[in-house]
Amino acid sequence: MKHFPQHYEKGDLVFFLHIPKTAGTSLTNALTAAFPEEHTIQPAQINNARKQDPLVFTEADLLCGHYTHTVYSRRLLKQPGMVLTFLRNPVEHFVSTFFHLQFDPTFGYTIRLTGDKPAAEEFHAAIKDATLEEFLAHPMSHLFTNFQTRYLVNGLSSDYKDLSDEALLPIAQRMLLDLPFFGLTERFDDSMALLDSVLDLPEPLQTIEDNRSRNKPSDFVVPEELQREIHHRTAADQLLYQMAVLAFSARYDAFTLAHQSHPDASKASISG
Repeated sequence: MKHFPQHYEKGDLVFFLHIPKTAGTSLTNALTAAFPEEHTIQPAQINNARKQDPLVFTEADLLCGHYTHTVYSRRLLKQPGMVLTFLRNPVEHFVSTFFHLQFDPTFGYTIRLTGDKPAAEEFHAAIKDATLEEFLAHPMSHLFTNFQTRYLVNGLSSDYKDLSDEALLPIAQRMLLDLPFFGLTERFDDSMALLDSVLDLPEPLQTIEDNRSRNKPSDFVVPEELQREIHHRTAADQLLYQMAVLAFSARYDAFTLAHQSHPDASKASISG
C-alpha cells in the first residue's frame, strides 16, 4: 500500500475509506464518476464476493465505502494500493451523527457496533424524537465515542480490536500520516484540489454536495454544557483532528507553493 508522499499509478486499487458523516458521499460520487464503472467494485459485489467473477476484483480500480479491514482484506483478491479518507471536526461530526441516527433507523453501523440487530433497532426507536441531551444520556450513545479514531484504525488494520481509545490514538495518528491523502470536511475544496494532484487523473474531480443532515435545523446550536460533554467523549478524536489540521495545512501549503512556482511540477514537490 502506498504511503505519503507517493501518488496514484495506473493499476492501483484506490480505496476510499468512508468514515460516516465526513462529506464522504460527495467524494464517493466524484470518484465513481471519474473511474470506469466496469472497474469500480459495487457494494453488492463485495458483499457477495464468492459469487463474483474473479476479474471483478483483479481488474478493479476503485472501491468506496464503510468497509473495515477485516471485510475487504478477506474478500478482495486485489488489495488496495492507495487508501484515501476524510476527517471532520469531532463536535460537528458527533452532532451530525446524532441527527443522522434520527433520520436513518437502518444505519447499519449501529448494528456493527452492537452486534445485535434488535438492540440497534431499539436504540434507534428510543432516540428518534430525542433531544441531543437525551441522546447523550442514553447508554448506547457511548458507541459513538471517539468514532473517527476507532473507525480509521479498524478500516486500515485488523490487529487492534481490544485496545482502549487512548491506546488507539497514536496508532491512528501514525496511520493517518502514512496515507498518501486525507482530507478535512471543513476544508473540502482545498482537500479536493490536493486530491486532484495526488490522483493526477485526466480531468479534475467534480463534486456535488450530498447527504447533509437532512433533519438538522439550520440554526441548531449546541449548548455549552453539551459541547463540554461531547469534547470529553471525543477526546481522542480531538487530538487526532488537531494533528490532522496541522499536517493537512503543511501538505496543502507545499502543494500551493509548488503549483505557483512550477505549475507542471507541483506533484513531485510535495513532501513533509
